[in-house]
Amino acid sequence: MLGYRLGGLATITRNCGGVELHRVPAIGSVTFSPGDQPTEWASDSAIETIHVYIASGALASFAEQHLEGAAQPRIRDFFGVIDPWLAAYFRLLAAECALYDDPKGSDPQRPAASQFLDQTEHLLLRHLVRHHSDASAVPRFLDERMRVSPLRRSVTRRIEEYIEANLDADVSLHTLADLAHLSVDHFVRAFRNATGKTPHRFVLDQRLGHAAAMLKADRASIADVARACGFRSVAHFSVKFHTRFGVTPTQYRRSA
Repeated sequence: MLGYRLGGLATITRNCGGVELHRVPAIGSVTFSPGDQPTEWASDSAIETIHVYIASGALASFAEQHLEGAAQPRIRDFFGVIDPWLAAYFRLLAAECALYDDPKGSDPQRPAASQFLDQTEHLLLRHLVRHHSDASAVPRFLDERMRVSPLRRSVTRRIEEYIEANLDADVSLHTLADLAHLSVDHFVRAFRNATGKTPHRFVLDQRLGHAAAMLKADRASIADVARACGFRSVAHFSVKFHTRFGVTPTQYRRSA
C-alpha cells in the first residue's frame, strides 16, 4: 500500500514488525507498507490521504517481464519520505479523481478509466522497482530507453478499429495489448513509436474528436455526448474538451 498525505498536521504512529515509529509526515510525503508485514496505524487527529493498493501479483508479473529471470524484487518500506516523482503521480491521481467525483453528471455504475489506471500502474511499478527496491542495480532494467519496433500497420489499424468501436466503453490497456499479442510494457512503447502518442492520449484524442463531431451534427445534450464518448462525467468531459479546443462544449456548439 502506498499512502500520500494530502492534508492534516496529525502525528502518525506506525507499528510494523514490532518497530514503532512516531512522525508528523509533511504534506506531499509518501509512505509504503509491504503486504507481507502486519502494520498498525494510529493518528492523533484527522488527516487526508490517498491510498493506492498494489495487487500482489503485479510486481511478480512486472519482474518476470523486465528483470531477466532475477528473483522478484522487494520494495523497501518507507515512512513519510519526499519523492518528487511519487508526489507528482499522486497529484495527477487527485486531479483525475476530482473530475470523476461529480454526483450530478457521473454514472456510478461505470468504473473509473481502467486504461488510464493500468498505464499509471505500470509507470508506478517501474519507479518503485528502480528507486525503492533491492533490484535497482539490474542493468537491463536501468536501460529504460530500450528500442522497440513500431507496431505493424495492420496491428495499429486493428487497435484503432477496436478503439473506434468502443469509444463509449471502458477501453482497457490490457485489452489493447492482448489485441497486439504483446506485454503491456512492450505494447505501450511500440504503439507510441507507431503513432507518436501513448494509448491513453490516443484514446482521449479519439473521444474528443468524436465529441466535437457530435456537437456539430446533432442536438444531443452535453451529458449525452459525454456519455457516448466514454467520459465519466460532464465535468471531466468539459475540462478535457476545453484543454483540447480552448472552448467549452457549449461554446463550441454555438460557434459551429
